Amino acid sequence: QTCALPISITGRRLNEDTYSVQLIDAKENLVSIDKSQLKEFTVQKTSTMPSFKDKLTSQETADLIGYLLSLKGLN
Repeated sequence: QTCALPISITGRRLNEDTYSVQLIDAKENLVSIDKSQLKEFTVQKTSTMPSFKDKLTSQETADLIGYLLSLKGLN
């Protein structure tokens, strides 16, 4: 008799179908999980990107946007 230990995996969902879900974990490893083995499956609605609110001055924000726009033609 085997007893599965409860584990928690956090990652970015890449694909999901009826039977499985594939994600990339924090170490950039591809993880494929059979849904029948899951006790709980939660999709976060918030971004994992840290907030930059109040980190840049309005001039720095304008400079950054100007720089990003300048890259548009570089392909």
